[in-house]
Amino acid sequence: MAAVFLPGNLQDEATCSVCLEFFKDPVSIECGHNFCRTCITKSWRGLEMDFPCPQCREIFQQKNFRPNRQLANMCEIISQFAVPGAKGALEEGLCEKHREAFKLFCRDDQRSICVVCDRSREHRPHTVVPVEEAAQEYKEQIQSQLDFLKKERQELLEFKSKDDKKSQELLKTIELERQMLISEFEGLRQFLHDQEHLLLGQLEKMEKGIAKKQNENLTELSKEISLLNQLITDLKEKIQQPVLELLKDVTSILNRSKGLKFQKPVPVSSDMKSSVSNFSLKTVVLKAVLKKFKETLQDELGKGEKEDLTLDPDTANQLLILSTDLKSVRMGCRKQELPDNPKRFDTNSRVLALEGFKSGRHYWEVEVGASDGWAFGVARESVRRKGLTQFSPEEGIWAVQQNGGRYWAVTSPQRTPLCIGERLSKVQVYLDYEGEEVSFYNAENMQHMFTFNVAFNERVFPLFSVCSTITYIKLCP
Repeated sequence: MAAVFLPGNLQDEATCSVCLEFFKDPVSIECGHNFCRTCITKSWRGLEMDFPCPQCREIFQQKNFRPNRQLANMCEIISQFAVPGAKGALEEGLCEKHREAFKLFCRDDQRSICVVCDRSREHRPHTVVPVEEAAQEYKEQIQSQLDFLKKERQELLEFKSKDDKKSQELLKTIELERQMLISEFEGLRQFLHDQEHLLLGQLEKMEKGIAKKQNENLTELSKEISLLNQLITDLKEKIQQPVLELLKDVTSILNRSKGLKFQKPVPVSSDMKSSVSNFSLKTVVLKAVLKKFKETLQDELGKGEKEDLTLDPDTANQLLILSTDLKSVRMGCRKQELPDNPKRFDTNSRVLALEGFKSGRHYWEVEVGASDGWAFGVARESVRRKGLTQFSPEEGIWAVQQNGGRYWAVTSPQRTPLCIGERLSKVQVYLDYEGEEVSFYNAENMQHMFTFNVAFNERVFPLFSVCSTITYIKLCP
């Protein structure tokens, strides 16, 4: 039987409004609408109550549907007369159901439809516009999104380019630092080698001087000893002679032996002792200098990583105002309403850092205001938080402060004035837990300010205090 084009209404009646295909195993629901059994089952999947009709949206309390055998038979008959080239119709821009051109666009279903589809019950409540209008709107949206994505891509490319450039600059800096480090240590090794060669040369010169003096003394002493041996031999022979023979020329031999003047040479030890002693002083100085050099180098290069501290708001006195990033603190004019927890300083205007240390080497930098009224350092974890307490090592606080226009180390029983020579703007605090010390440096020129020697026995926390509204303390990142 030859295929024919069926009327649009007939195809609509034989088409499932869900899958838009001819009904397969059609079933009817309570409102009278028909669907493929598979389509309505998928539509209601996961629902336990309130089952809506996909077409009219009527709600049913139960999931009921019954087979529609008449519609199934009709669909079977219609399918025998349907045009087999429906897919070809889509490719030609025609509606497969109505063989009409796609001139409209359904916004609800997001697909193109023909004018016959627009009049069907399925699309009647939907928003439909001409395809040209819909295409223009979507072109504008696509172009806008395209422009946005291009802009994003350009920004990423520029970021990548800048980041690559900065990375290359950093790598060049690292290479320069490596070459400088190698050069510095090579120069240091050469300097030490030259000094070693110079000192060893001085030792060798002293050894040669001692050997020369020994030889000179040996030659002189050998002559004197040889002469003495000869006189001793002559005197031994004379004393053994008979009386008359002995008396013959006895005066001459005695005068000869008495007339000899034996002079001892200058001892080698006396002549070279001062030179060796002077060199020994150089050795002592060298040992002390190298020891100090190693300690200083170890201190400066072995401080570990710089700590990025954060203030602990739970410890801050009610008068202190912390920045939102918890990196700086200043004093307010009135107390804030804060919970009085056990960690909080209730009388002294102090605050601790969140980070505490019980081992290792750590350092951090603090920016300080020019005016009086600040102090900072470290405090043991058990430092008293309640009541008025003094800054002192006895209270478990080791700190420096600015007060009365001067800088002080808070020692006990009296403070120690610090000779800085310039206004402080940034201070470095160095903690060596096992080394039992807390040191303070002017971060601008690394001038040493003061060192506390402390045998720590518990965790310690960086501590900060501000007692003036015209100054501040800021943690450097």
